[in-house]
Amino acid sequence: MNSTYLARLIALSAGIVGCQQAVAADALLWQNNSLSYLYGENFNRGQYNAEQQKTQTTFTAEHASGWVWGDVFGFADYVLADNKQSRRGDFNHEKDNFYYVEFSPRVSLSWLSGQKLAAGPLKDVYAAFTYEKGNGGAGTENYLYGIGSAWNVPGFAYFNANLYRVKANNNVYFDNSRGNHNAHTYQLTLSGAVPFAVGDQDFLVDGFIDWRAGTSTSNTRTSVGSSIQVKWDAGKALFGEGRKLYVGTEVNMWRNRYGAKPLDGSGHGFDQTAFQALVKYHF
Repeated sequence: MNSTYLARLIALSAGIVGCQQAVAADALLWQNNSLSYLYGENFNRGQYNAEQQKTQTTFTAEHASGWVWGDVFGFADYVLADNKQSRRGDFNHEKDNFYYVEFSPRVSLSWLSGQKLAAGPLKDVYAAFTYEKGNGGAGTENYLYGIGSAWNVPGFAYFNANLYRVKANNNVYFDNSRGNHNAHTYQLTLSGAVPFAVGDQDFLVDGFIDWRAGTSTSNTRTSVGSSIQVKWDAGKALFGEGRKLYVGTEVNMWRNRYGAKPLDGSGHGFDQTAFQALVKYHF
């Protein structure tokens, strides 16, 4: 395991907390930080349909916060794979460890305009932004901007929907013969959380679904990706301290992963359903 990178994840989380405390107390409404360990198998290597990784280990630092002006969500993954991933047939640069980062601030248009933009179940409307960066697989670097929304949905602790315009840079899975590795497309992101109880045991289901349109200029398909976590509140059950320590599973699913086509020329996209064991600690 790359202990240096893991230390950086922990330092990142500590730095976020420190930054929050340095900002005026009345601007920050709430915050939550966490560290996760995930271990699973059946991950698609991303070259040919027949290639599935046996296992993958992921360390994740995650942050969410609410502010008078909007909200922020971000995470950093460090991945160890037991089967090396190359980038679109570039087998001279195979990687068995890589990172992926997302940073997603949203600015409340109610706060910005001074007018409450709420009606019925609609809580607020946002200017939404996301930056995506990774050095494995597609070599992702994407800039997303658009309109976000927050909703009151029965049974949900929160429910968000964001519609983005996507500027994708240097995606190595794109078909260079039709232009270059850059493209513009659209993405719809839905995220939410549903708490529930079985007897005196508390559980939480949360996660996201991304739908991204294909692009004719880069010859990619429409893709759907999601990560859904089902977690038991182990901290409450074992130590009497709720919403701190969770144990459960994450299901990572893709339909047409990256929107890419296999190198073997088959007409199928990359599909994946991977189950991971999960331990998550909030602070």
